[in-house]
Amino acid sequence: MRILNILRGRRSATDSDNVQDDAGWESPRTGAELLATPYRQQLLRAIQESTSLTAPVFEAYVKEPLQRYAERVQLLPASESHHHSYPGGMLDHGLETCVFGLRLRRQHLLPPKESPERQSSTGELWSVAVIYACLLHDIAKVIVDVDIHLKSGRRWCLWEGIIPDQYRVRYIKGRDYFLHAAANPLLCKEVMGNAGLEWLKSQPELFGLVMYAISGHAERSGVIGEIVSQADRASVAKSLGGKVSNIDKAPRESLQSKLKGAIRHIVTEKIRLNEKGAQGFVTSEALWLVTPLVPREIKSYLLSHGIEGVPSNESRLYDEMQSHGLIMENSEGRSVWKCSVEVGEWRTELFMLKVHKSLVWSGEEAPEVFSGSVEVLGADQGGDRGEQDSKEVARSAPEVRHSTVEAAGEVKDSISDKKSQEDLEASIINIAMGGAEKASESQAVQQDNRTEESPDSLPDHVSDKQHEPGGAFLAWLRDGLKTHKILMNDSKALVHAVDGMLLVVSPKVFKRYCQEVKGEERSWKQVQDSFQKLKLNKKNKDGGSFHKVKVVGPNKKSSTLSGYLVGKDDLIQRGGEVLDNPFIELIDGKEEE
Repeated sequence: MRILNILRGRRSATDSDNVQDDAGWESPRTGAELLATPYRQQLLRAIQESTSLTAPVFEAYVKEPLQRYAERVQLLPASESHHHSYPGGMLDHGLETCVFGLRLRRQHLLPPKESPERQSSTGELWSVAVIYACLLHDIAKVIVDVDIHLKSGRRWCLWEGIIPDQYRVRYIKGRDYFLHAAANPLLCKEVMGNAGLEWLKSQPELFGLVMYAISGHAERSGVIGEIVSQADRASVAKSLGGKVSNIDKAPRESLQSKLKGAIRHIVTEKIRLNEKGAQGFVTSEALWLVTPLVPREIKSYLLSHGIEGVPSNESRLYDEMQSHGLIMENSEGRSVWKCSVEVGEWRTELFMLKVHKSLVWSGEEAPEVFSGSVEVLGADQGGDRGEQDSKEVARSAPEVRHSTVEAAGEVKDSISDKKSQEDLEASIINIAMGGAEKASESQAVQQDNRTEESPDSLPDHVSDKQHEPGGAFLAWLRDGLKTHKILMNDSKALVHAVDGMLLVVSPKVFKRYCQEVKGEERSWKQVQDSFQKLKLNKKNKDGGSFHKVKVVGPNKKSSTLSGYLVGKDDLIQRGGEVLDNPFIELIDGKEEE
């Protein structure tokens, strides 16, 4: 009966996947049908041309897994209101990530640090591994993020097999946005097949890297995880109109539409609503967003995806949003509202932006109205003063569950070249490696998501100085590493493990701290000097404070970083071994302060 249902439900694929059956039901299709559109055929050709596999091997180990992937994800979107949020978006995102991943793979000699003979004999298996990891890096979103309802009345989960009948999709409210990484391995066998798994398992190290990459263990996924992460960012940036040459020449959207998309994404997927310490409150008339915390998340999100034209000044960002009607002005024609928020016995005063609810939700999608109260106290008396006051009162509010992005471009990639923006490979590397816009280095900041550190949790000789700039910075850095807000050993990380210690990249880490906590970078040198007085850092051979490392990854050109060397125990208070970054090495050079 299931086979009959599938056969009855299939129909020929057209150039667009937006054609639905009656009353919005979608019919399941074969992998070949789903991949038959001109754009997906173009992506398939790009994948095949990026490998040197013979036709039979490509068919068995690449094309068939791609078809199985297509049959699993069908016309499901990749997200509710973020990138590729349209029917078939998940399939497009998977294919695009494969293309970008293979282009980035060309910049590496794989397996790393092996002889040319071994690289020649096993290099294509590493290419196939990149394809598998790219396909599977977020496939479990179709399991944990959505409910699939069949026309027959039952709910379907994709670990049961291919969708057997006409279906609809509904996103789960209150879902865990990071669960899919842990659940991705559930569909490994269904996509790779026994043959693919056996071939991958013939290289145990490579098998491990792929498993770590798709299950969210970035610190253990090595070069495979790095490639997948960069390729994923490139595909997302492409979908959002970021600075990646569009393969399908899709028209660029206005900054207004990108701001709308960013607001929807941050509100629906990143912040808490309608509770004590939340970052947003939904009343009968509007959505209230805590400032400057939520706007900074919005700006960080746009900058991290290569969106151009984002105002660097927060007041200008508010003006931009207000001019496009995205936020409502107060009685004095300004953007920021001063409000009193009450939830039971909890009460605080916050500066907030007032947003039309229809900008984020439509109809029944809107959450329940806030059970507490939001009372307007008075208009903001000026952008700069209002933002400064907001930073003070906001300390009682806001903890964003996870930051939207890490600051982009922390390790400069010298292979980017603006003159070759029209070349697909160069532009992929430019956006994915984080070197597209130097300006974004200081602008792509995260939400202020710090937790309080007790004096006892700091080293003895630091606890009495914790309220000084250096001690506050140390608490911020340790919490960022603990919560993974601050990445380590990543291509754009602020901290790297080297020679059994941790390199704290300077001055970028201090600039980012000042940008997040103070809203400006001017005082970074004061914070750095105060941190140095804590005497946690190891001196170099000349008695100076700074050490240099060389980025020795297989990129076309190398680069260097400098910073402080600090003991792991002084910064990390979580279990598990922290392995050295294999792509950097310590240079015993002169001090460069």
